[in-house]
Amino acid sequence: MPDFYGIDVDELLRIKGKRGHGVSIAIGKGDDIKTYCSGSGRFGRDFPVNSEMLFQAGSVSKPMFALTLLRYADKGCIDLDADISGVLSDFVDSPLTFSALLSHTAGFNVHGFPGYRATHKELTLEDVVLGRGNTPKVKRTMPYGKQFSYSGGGITLAELAFTRLTGITLRDAFEKEVAMPLGLHRSGYFQPLDESLVSCAAFGGMLGIWEDQKHGYHYYPERAAAGFWTTPEELVKIGVAISRSFREGGLLCQNTAERMVTPVLQNMGLCIFRSNIPDIAGHSGQNAGFLTSWDFSLTEDLCMAIMTNRSAASVWRRLSELGKTLFSRATEIPRAR
Repeated sequence: MPDFYGIDVDELLRIKGKRGHGVSIAIGKGDDIKTYCSGSGRFGRDFPVNSEMLFQAGSVSKPMFALTLLRYADKGCIDLDADISGVLSDFVDSPLTFSALLSHTAGFNVHGFPGYRATHKELTLEDVVLGRGNTPKVKRTMPYGKQFSYSGGGITLAELAFTRLTGITLRDAFEKEVAMPLGLHRSGYFQPLDESLVSCAAFGGMLGIWEDQKHGYHYYPERAAAGFWTTPEELVKIGVAISRSFREGGLLCQNTAERMVTPVLQNMGLCIFRSNIPDIAGHSGQNAGFLTSWDFSLTEDLCMAIMTNRSAASVWRRLSELGKTLFSRATEIPRAR
């Protein structure tokens, strides 16, 4: 019977043999990371999940973007509270800040993005904002700064402002400011996915059967909102780095990390949700065929990431249950010395 922290993961997530869906899990405590992999990374094929297999992170892309942007804020290159409407004057005509966009309090529409077939022509951020793709035009539909309203559209505006201000793509900025300092080799905004990486990528749900046998995943031009590829092990390293920054400074200055995880309205900081459980933060993600759960402690070096290539609502409920149980059990186990 498969067992991870005393849990039959395969039974809970309905992992059925070598040709169904799969799951990849990592739990890091201190510098010790334990992993669990099971099932198939490509539905209908004997393609065993392993700890280095790439999964789409869905909306966990957003805190990865915020972390990248905050590195620039720490260097004085970006002011979170400065008016950036001038940089986006072709789309907005009233004051706007990064802090409002990252906290989902700027009042913009477009909750999320469905993505496109992997072979779809590439779209620009401007295309997305103008509604030239498969989602509506991004526009302000609620009063500025008055309420929390989750908006992938607002995050896309933030990405556009970021690239215009810095003159660098998000993919390159993440590589320079996060991946290199943390020694990450399998994480990035690979949109479209490099052909050299396809052989080690999971396919989302049954997209390899329904749409494209060679590219069973969607393309997301909205990189900051939904375009991040990674592994649970590397997500764990990122979570621990944010936690350490919050407690003592590190990848981020301590006050910057504190601001990232401190709720602005409701339980949302700067692209980080605060859990109802004290001192726990993180984010979840859903792309076509993929689900991700990512949580970390603010009081110790503890982080958990679960990624699966199935996105049904019933799977999300079971994934949430698994995450809460695993995190609780990991908390009770002393860190490796």
